[in-house]
Amino acid sequence: MSSEKSVSQSLSKTQRHLFLRFVLVLTLCLVFVQITIAVMLLYGSYRNDVKLLSSMQAEYQRIITFNDDKKFLHVITSNPQRLEENQIAIFWQADNQKEVKRIGGFDLLAPTKPLNTYLANGRSWITQVTSVPYISLPMQAKTGTYWMVQPTLVHFPTVFSEWTRIGMALALLAFVCTGFVWKLIHSTLAPLFSLAHQLDEASIASLDTLYIAFNVSEGNKSGQLSAMSQSINKLLTRLSMVIESMENTLHAIAHDLRTPLSRIRLSAESALIGSKSQTENEAALKAALTDCLESSEIASQMLTTLMKINDEAAGRSMPSFHSIDVKHTLDKVVEWYEEAAEEKSITLIIDCPKGQQLVSDESKLIQVLVNLLDNAIKFTPEDGTVVLAYEVDAKSARITVSDTGMGIAEEHQSLIFSRLFRTEQSRSTEGYGLGLSLAKAITTTIRGELSVTSELGKGSIFTLCFPQKRAA
Repeated sequence: MSSEKSVSQSLSKTQRHLFLRFVLVLTLCLVFVQITIAVMLLYGSYRNDVKLLSSMQAEYQRIITFNDDKKFLHVITSNPQRLEENQIAIFWQADNQKEVKRIGGFDLLAPTKPLNTYLANGRSWITQVTSVPYISLPMQAKTGTYWMVQPTLVHFPTVFSEWTRIGMALALLAFVCTGFVWKLIHSTLAPLFSLAHQLDEASIASLDTLYIAFNVSEGNKSGQLSAMSQSINKLLTRLSMVIESMENTLHAIAHDLRTPLSRIRLSAESALIGSKSQTENEAALKAALTDCLESSEIASQMLTTLMKINDEAAGRSMPSFHSIDVKHTLDKVVEWYEEAAEEKSITLIIDCPKGQQLVSDESKLIQVLVNLLDNAIKFTPEDGTVVLAYEVDAKSARITVSDTGMGIAEEHQSLIFSRLFRTEQSRSTEGYGLGLSLAKAITTTIRGELSVTSELGKGSIFTLCFPQKRAA
């Protein structure tokens, strides 16, 4: 097995990394939220304790001020539940004395430090919670001071229980989200896994079966990532066309160039073998050289045309789009063939209004029109008519080259754009069978479509079709 990772393996690894990153981010967010909740719960508990102490301080201070100490002592001794539930102890400190004595409330040992060091409003709540063990508030009497003392975060177990419940709920929610995200990632990447699997299969398939091995439409019936699938299909179709073009070129070189090469060889052998007089030998050599020159020219033209077709199919000759005057372009092409048409008494007609604009590569468009017009004149009998027309509708812009020539049989219409294909009627006419193949390849390069409609004995119509948006 190859040490290189397959596309599907790389995608699977990417999926795992993506999921692990999500889990890591979710965990960090969960920790942050839990810390934030803990701080909020601690602050809320501390503020509630301070509010409760302040409320009770105000209540008891009124009793001490407007009644007497006996009334206050009676209140705290006769109803100790409120103090005990909130773990509040009442201490007495006489004036000019450091010692304190618990006189009621929660059973709490006297703090070792002076009680005024634990005043609730004397520091920030964070310092109070983290470093001060008690909260104290004074109630002034005639002969001394009563102190309300409560341990810091006396309700911490309740806070911790609440924090734990919230944490468990968040953990459950995170677990559900993790499962949902895993399923979402898996379902979202499923079409990519299908593409990756087919890429792996295509990477070991033979070139001539590449498009069959990699048929992305089969793995994308639901329409997911359809744009990507269509783009890959277009790219693969073009790759298949390039491969086919290369194969056809090699086939043409191997098969169709044998004829001119054989003629060159036979002419040379005939001139060399002949045993004639010096004058006759010179004439034979001259004829042989002439024949060799003609055959080599044919071979050279065929190779040049085949390479042009291959370059167009491989995308080596990129178009340069700009707005062109269609009437001017058609006039230019027709002007080159007026003399050839006059020799056969063929009428050339241009049907195109002035001012019509088309976005295209003019030089490549002219190459296509030259091939089509050359064929039309070549296969149209004397006194015939060839028409170049341009029309635009809501869907497309079209240039047509129609003639009144011999026409093309229906069974041959799908083959005429193949390289070196020639019908029986055209074999007596000069040519190599490459003109329409070149026209088709160039039309594809300039993002148009070339088609034909024809009827034997009545003529043919070749149509160059472009999207309507290309018409300016």
